Amino acid sequence: MFYRRKLLLALIQGLNRPVDKIDLQKYLFLLCVDQDKPAYEFIPHRFGCYSFQIDADKRTLTKYGLINDSDKWQIKGDARYLHLLRQEDRECVGRIVSASGQLRGRKLVQHVYREYPYYAINSEIRDKVLTAEELETVEASRPAPAPARVFSIGYEGKTLERYLNQLIEHRIKLLCDVRKNPVSMKFGFSKNPLMRAVNAIGIDYVHLPALGIASDKRRELATQRDYDALFDDYRKTTLKDNSAALDEVVVLVGKHQRVALTCFEAGPQQCHRGCVVEALSAREDFKHRTVHL
Repeated sequence: MFYRRKLLLALIQGLNRPVDKIDLQKYLFLLCVDQDKPAYEFIPHRFGCYSFQIDADKRTLTKYGLINDSDKWQIKGDARYLHLLRQEDRECVGRIVSASGQLRGRKLVQHVYREYPYYAINSEIRDKVLTAEELETVEASRPAPAPARVFSIGYEGKTLERYLNQLIEHRIKLLCDVRKNPVSMKFGFSKNPLMRAVNAIGIDYVHLPALGIASDKRRELATQRDYDALFDDYRKTTLKDNSAALDEVVVLVGKHQRVALTCFEAGPQQCHRGCVVEALSAREDFKHRTVHL
């Protein structure tokens, strides 16, 4: 079992009661804030801090009969999990249960929003639980508006939550997926899950397969020279033959202002999105700054 799931189960046992799904997200958030290396990462979502990975872990734990299949988190069986944790994490669980375990529902949400206002910026209920002064603090935590710009971002080495927080931090309004086949073995990054995730934080999504590279051309990429040869071919074929797709990107930037082009590789020097940015920058009708995240 993944260590993060042991931590999750140990926290539920420490609380010693069925736990509401929204409350559990808050408890785990507070626990992870207390960790040197957080087991989960979170985004500002419709009810505050939220981890897609936690809900995915719930489905897995339910499948294997370790928790009840209900709206509340409740452990099944007599197994104990606290002793499976590292000492520092056992102490973290104890501190969260002692300091915040008595808080539930509205009071728990208020506590998290007041201490970590960034995670309330997309909340649908912040007006119901915070004062006018506290709401001002939340708004001050929201990334400020910025001029039109095109970004490129890869998800290699990132959790879904870390990736989404980068989009929020840079005020992205539209994510352009330039993969030919937007399927990924990495959690959250296949087309439909990624689209749902970005839509949930107010970012639009569009798939532009015409700008992608066929999988069979990506084999045997061992050195930067291999990548350079691939991208030289890409410029001469795909980009040359799909100028309409580049036209569409220019139109989308005009409409959405802050646009990110996304694919897998961490660095643009090993991803064709770097070529797309290069081609955009060379156009006379494109005057915006480009940034690689």
